[in-house]
Amino acid sequence: MSIVKTAGNLTPSAGGTLTYSLVISNAGPSTATGASFADNLPAGLGTITNVVTQVSALATTASFVTSTSSLVGSVTIPSGGGVTVTLQVSVLGSASGVLTNTATVSLPTGTTDPVPGNNTSTATVTVALVADLTLTKVASSTSGTQGQTISYTVTLVNLGPSVASNVTLTDILSAGLSLISASGNNGTASIAGASVGATTASLQVGRH
Repeated sequence: MSIVKTAGNLTPSAGGTLTYSLVISNAGPSTATGASFADNLPAGLGTITNVVTQVSALATTASFVTSTSSLVGSVTIPSGGGVTVTLQVSVLGSASGVLTNTATVSLPTGTTDPVPGNNTSTATVTVALVADLTLTKVASSTSGTQGQTISYTVTLVNLGPSVASNVTLTDILSAGLSLISASGNNGTASIAGASVGATTASLQVGRH
């Protein structure tokens, strides 16, 4: 028995989806009856959303059970046969870095595998951060007199699919304007340089 695991995209986006394929084969010489396989998802991957099996022309059977983070199943494969299991999983919006996923196949007790070294296969992907940010700014008044207070509302929205961390928003005030106060809400934000009389302020945005 052997198993080969591959990822459909080596650089999936955080917040997106990822497709894995498991190819389970029996090189013989005997039929592999009731061989089991397992695929446990690593941290950073979410729910298994879809599973499809495709068997070879030989009489091969397969069954499986999924949970939110694992796929386990059983196959019966004649000599020379095989089955391909394709599963689609969600990538968490907070995922980052390298994700390593290992799948295994094993024969039932009493059946010997002459080449056990190919009973495990690992697929590695590197999560890409992709965040579509939009920014709007609206003034409370389109005109003003000396000494009048005008409020500006700056709205930063992350359309995803990834979480946008450590984003810097800078608002440079025009000549004749000075900052009275500034505040932020939604997501994780902190105001820097927002002192009375200042002319610029930076907003660190974790997410909207």
